[in-house]
Amino acid sequence: MIIPEEARLKYIERRKKDIESLRAALSQRTFDEFKRVGHQLKGNAASFGYMELEKVAIQLEAAGDKQDLHEASRQLGLFEQWFNKNSSVKL
Repeated sequence: MIIPEEARLKYIERRKKDIESLRAALSQRTFDEFKRVGHQLKGNAASFGYMELEKVAIQLEAAGDKQDLHEASRQLGLFEQWFNKNSSVKL
């Protein structure tokens, strides 16, 4: 299935809210948001052709499950890098 470019761009831009919510969760040292966002992205990133994001999503969810602050922070950084590389709007 081919995803229209407009839909792909909207998908990328919606990820900014995910990043903002993960930043807040990290600062509060809570992990449910990492599990939620990771699980959601794991399910849809590949559908949009973003295999790199799918890999990050798997690790975001795992960091949330393990409540691993260091790994959550590292994966959030990778998510931000992916966003900045794929978005016309920078963080």
